[in-house]
Amino acid sequence: MPCLEKLVCIFVLTLLCPSACIAQEKSVKPGINESFRDPNPTEFLGRFEVESREVFARRKEIVAACQIQRGQTVADIGAGTGLFTRMFADVVGPDGRVVAVDISQNFLDHIQKTSREAGQQNVDTLLCKADSSELPAESIDVAFICDTYHHFEFPQKTLASLHRALKPSGRVILVDFRRVPGTSTDWVLNHVRAGQEVFESEVIQSGFRKTREVAGVLKDNYFTEFTKSPSPGLKPLEFPIIAGFGGVVIVPNAVENPRPGAKILLDVTVESKAGDVSKGLDRAARLLNLYGAAGLKSSDIKIVVVLHGEATKCALNDEFYQPRFGVERNPNLPLIRELRKAGVEVFVCGQALNYKGFPISAVTKEVPIVGAALTVTANRQMDGYGYLAIP
Repeated sequence: MPCLEKLVCIFVLTLLCPSACIAQEKSVKPGINESFRDPNPTEFLGRFEVESREVFARRKEIVAACQIQRGQTVADIGAGTGLFTRMFADVVGPDGRVVAVDISQNFLDHIQKTSREAGQQNVDTLLCKADSSELPAESIDVAFICDTYHHFEFPQKTLASLHRALKPSGRVILVDFRRVPGTSTDWVLNHVRAGQEVFESEVIQSGFRKTREVAGVLKDNYFTEFTKSPSPGLKPLEFPIIAGFGGVVIVPNAVENPRPGAKILLDVTVESKAGDVSKGLDRAARLLNLYGAAGLKSSDIKIVVVLHGEATKCALNDEFYQPRFGVERNPNLPLIRELRKAGVEVFVCGQALNYKGFPISAVTKEVPIVGAALTVTANRQMDGYGYLAIP
């Protein structure tokens, strides 16, 4: 970034968020929410839930990128007509909960009605204030903010309320417009008060750390993830190679560190609840992140993962997974893709598929089928791979 732009950015940040501890008494964008004080939800359906709106057209990809787990509690901040509220309600399942948060009671009434009509009993609504989400302390796992952050009139106060509301290591998902002078539309430049760098800085100053940015899903918007910083005395998790999975802590002066050239076979049979990411796949991500934390690359280690036993279902495609386990999509597939990008080989046992009654057509094309996990284990050990069981 040119020096002049850096100085401008620092000046803006000084004005907007001089300190997370100093209360904001003035709105940073007065009047931006006037149209939402008494809205007609039916009219807004034509603005919010249309294909011309990028976040609606890419709604399935956005929800998948959020990596929401079954049984979690998600707060949809600025829920509007309830588009993502309803989608999250399906993802978290009957044991989970979605809280639609908005400044408009009209929107909340609409969400309550439509979610009940859809048979979703796990949706609650909450009327918030301009400077507070009004969520109880440590009550949510994820705060989802889509095309809403630029409507925060008191961002530091609202972020402070979200920080309190999140459980330890809870996450904030921020989706908002790219605001780039000379590239963005006049509407974005006039409507959105600041760009991604300023918004991210405000979130970080409120006690969060950026853990992930998803590329390739959105063009006019960006998708970033932040994690609530740990309590004093706990070190933050790092994700140097695989973002969002297998977090590790940096251990200074450790007596045994990763060395280049290792070859590891992970024999994964561990059970995981439908909707949860496999502990075995997460362990592979952690192994890679340990190498990254030591300053090494993913190419400095060879990892093979073979799935069988109760872990066989991790390799199923979304079309088969959804009706079989009652979850919208297989939560393991995004991690499998990231592992493959990092050079990890992932296989599924053909014998286990047959034993579990899973047809070959149900396996994602991203996971090759081997004759037997036993064969892979024997072959790779002959090739010098160390064996680690994840039962």
